[in-house]
Amino acid sequence: MRDKPTEFLAMSIELVELLCKEFSININRIYVVGYSMGGFGAWEAILRWPDLFAAAVPVCGGGDESIAYRIRRIPVWAFHGLLDPIVKAARSRHMIQAIVAAGGVPRYTEYPNIDHFCWGIAFGDNEMHEWLFRQKK
Repeated sequence: MRDKPTEFLAMSIELVELLCKEFSININRIYVVGYSMGGFGAWEAILRWPDLFAAAVPVCGGGDESIAYRIRRIPVWAFHGLLDPIVKAARSRHMIQAIVAAGGVPRYTEYPNIDHFCWGIAFGDNEMHEWLFRQKK
């Protein structure tokens, strides 16, 4: 992970913080989800701002395994297609393994016959939605 977040990620976090100040938002129920580059963004967001999020759902992404200990207490459910030629499933697997090694209990779903375009299945999973909305800080 770079020393600083990208301009777009930093702006996204600033927007979330501004919205929390401006509106009646439950700060104990802020979630981050993302697919592909957004999956990388979701991992990076919780790694950089672990106190901000109640849970994360990265799909077809990856992150910096060397600092996974920072997010061992954040509920994470990652998804990936095993046949993904764009972002190898090992990226998600390695993040999950690093969180487990740090004492975390993340969830991981790998679709054996799906490629990079598994987002519809992951984001359409009612069990994931129910799990996500049960999470709070």
